[in-house]
Amino acid sequence: MTTHLLLLSLSALVLLSGAGVAEHAAEAPELSSIEVLRITRDFGKPHFDLALDAFASAGEVGLRDVRLHWVNTSARDRRKPLGPLTDRLVKVNLRPENDRAATVTVTGDSKEFAFALELRDDSVIDVYVAALAEGGQVIPRCHVTRARLIARRILGVAAGLDHIAVECTDSFGHARAARIHHRDL
Repeated sequence: MTTHLLLLSLSALVLLSGAGVAEHAAEAPELSSIEVLRITRDFGKPHFDLALDAFASAGEVGLRDVRLHWVNTSARDRRKPLGPLTDRLVKVNLRPENDRAATVTVTGDSKEFAFALELRDDSVIDVYVAALAEGGQVIPRCHVTRARLIARRILGVAAGLDHIAVECTDSFGHARAARIHHRDL
């Protein structure tokens, strides 16, 4: 009965709005995507990575959306949305700073990781993070070239997220092995 009422309500909405619905659907800009960061893992299926993908409207400067996808490396990098369980456990939020920069936060396992995205003039998107070097040195702005999820393990079994390891370049141009500085929630 509830489904029937929902369908009737949707039908009435379409009838009341008339052709405007089709016009708005036709006017919706097509979004193009670019892989911003590939994230490997030290757990799970070895042929599945994660990718942080940015979306922009064709012909416009600026980011419209950012999504986290599974990438099947054994099927020519085929993208797949996160499943319902992962969607409940991991949240991705985009906060635009201006037309060429945004902050993306990825929240999961009581931790929040922040990524600064910057669109260059050549349409490449650079990713920066605040990082902690292996010796404990804080790197406030490190240009990320690689990222890897490292599991927290209990008796050898992956049981949550410990940290995200990165290879990045600091402001002096030195390559660094580090971990993303996160905020505990």
